[in-house]
This record gives sequence, C-alpha cells and structure tokens, in this order.
Amino acid sequence: MNNFDLNDLHGFGLIASAGGLSPASRRFGVPKATLSRALHRLENAAGAPLFDRVGRGLRMTPLGESLLPAAEDALSLLSTAEEAVRLGQGEPSGRLRIAGSALSGQKLLAPVLARLTERYPSVKASLRVTSGGPDPVAEELDVVIRVGRPSEPYLVARKIVASPLALYTFRTRGAEVDLSDPSAVEGLGRIDIAIDEFPHEWRLTSSKGETVYLANEPLMTVSEPTVALGILSAGSGVALLPMLYAEPLARAGALVRALPDFTGPQMELFAALPPKRSNVPAVRAFLDLLVTHVMEIEEAASAYDFMTERISMVSRST
Repeated sequence: MNNFDLNDLHGFGLIASAGGLSPASRRFGVPKATLSRALHRLENAAGAPLFDRVGRGLRMTPLGESLLPAAEDALSLLSTAEEAVRLGQGEPSGRLRIAGSALSGQKLLAPVLARLTERYPSVKASLRVTSGGPDPVAEELDVVIRVGRPSEPYLVARKIVASPLALYTFRTRGAEVDLSDPSAVEGLGRIDIAIDEFPHEWRLTSSKGETVYLANEPLMTVSEPTVALGILSAGSGVALLPMLYAEPLARAGALVRALPDFTGPQMELFAALPPKRSNVPAVRAFLDLLVTHVMEIEEAASAYDFMTERISMVSRST
C-alpha cells in the first residue's frame, strides 16, 4: 500500500457511510463521478478491491472493513479542520486584553482600539499601561506590545515596525541654537531614557556615513518616553526618540529635529502573543488594524517629506 490520499479516504468513508456511490452522492452532495474516481484511486493504492459489486450495490470487502477506521479518522480530521476555519473566519468578538507602554498606548494602541471597537462592537477591549513587557501567558493577556524581540521561546512574536531613533527638542528652544551643530545640541542637555532598548550614549550616523557621538552627562534620566516628551514640551533638553512617535509632533509644530541629517539605531516594536492566540478573530483583527495604522503614519510622514522638499525646491528656484 502506498500513495494514500486523505481526500480519497474521505470519499471512501462517505461511500461506506451511505452504502453506495449514488446514496453517498445524494446524501453528501458530492458528484458521483468524484466519488467513483476517489474509490478507484484508493483501490489502486491498496492493491485490491475495497467493495464487491453486488447487483446494483456495493458490499465492503474484508480489506475495506480494515481500512474503514482510517477513513473515519480522515472524516474526523477534515471536520476538525473545517471547524477551525469556520471559527477563524468568524466575526471578532469577546474579551481582548492588551498591554503596552504609555507612549505606545497613547500614540498607537488607543486609536487602533477605538477603530476596532467601532468596527466590531462585540469586542470588549482592555488596555493595561505598563513600563515593562509583562509575560502574556503569566498575566493572561492576549497581546503585549514590546520594544525588542521577545526572548521567551514559547511566545509568538510579530514585528510591527522598525523605527529609527532621532534627536528632538522643543521648537522654541531649537530656535535659540544652531541645531546642525553637535556642540550646540549637546548644550541643550540630554534627556536619557532608561530603557534597555534605548541607547544611553548617543551614536548617530548620517546617510553619508558621518558619525556624531553625544555622551555628556544627562540633564536628567527618565524611565518612560512620555515623560521625556513632557520635559521637551516644557522647553528643556533634547531627547533621542522613535521617529514613528515624534515626527507627527514635529509636523504639528511642537517639536523640531536636532541634527536632522543624523539618526540613531532602530527601535523595533513587536507584538508578543501566547501560542495559537493569533488564531483568535479579535486578536487577528487588532493586529491587522495596528499594522495598517503604522503604515498610515509612515505614509503621512513620507507625503510630508515630499511636500516639504517640493516647497524647498520652489523657494530655491525663485
């Protein structure tokens, strides 16, 4: 015996269950020719008949009877698969428990959850703001947004975005100094963000391969990027922030880039999930909307850069 096909076993099981080709076709809605071909292939693979042709009907042979449990298993497997697909394609609903930092909660998760619950009112979402990356299995969470790839081997990780870090200061403060001069920028006072994934000594590079290194004593150290944003908004210091979060504030006129030709390392944002949780419709819908929202932010930034460059070219030509 060789080359058994699951679909042929499935067809054989239908024929055995109904007692013949025609009854199986009528009961299960499968064309008789399809069932006949499946039976023919299966008998060729088995090397012997599975049914004796008796008059206008079929009678199972001893070999067919011995193969029947495998056919029933095939029916069960296909039924289980179809049920999994049905559930996977179901309308998102039920509880959705998310955790993330204050910055990702404010800038990414809040608008995504608002869009999710508007589109799927049956989803009951909750957002826990945390300064660390809790274990979604231990904390019974559906998704945790983390900076950096999760180290736990049992978690499922989905990369959401990789955003370069860049220097920003408050716009009115930036107007007082030459923001293209590393010494002047360093004089603004570094606001160090004490998170493992954020560098504490700032090494930035330009597209031309030039390097700037800022490592003077910090003006202050904070444990949460939102606090750094608050300090900048008060008119103090310069901070190394993810462009994903800071560029919308720069376009709104609140912040301005310092050393605009230079960027630092990339911040990678991941969704960490318990095993198989991505199959849950509400989780899948949330992750899809989150990725879409990030793409919209990046597209808005690209469009703004393009328009700014066009305006600059027109100004230079006149």
